[in-house]
Amino acid sequence: MPEEDVSLPTDLFVIQLQAGCGASEVDRRGRVEHLASGQAMRFSEEGELWAFVDRVLATARERD
Repeated sequence: MPEEDVSLPTDLFVIQLQAGCGASEVDRRGRVEHLASGQAMRFSEEGELWAFVDRVLATARERD
């Protein structure tokens, strides 16, 4: 099956969850990286993850 040419948005994030963390667990730990800027951070709770994403996207909007 041939691969399709799929365009992806430039504001992609990679989220790595610590081993043993599952979707049903309240306490999530891991690392998040914004691929376009290279900004990254470790987080120990879900709120920190989403605060980072919001901050990075707000900065990107200010530059546009």
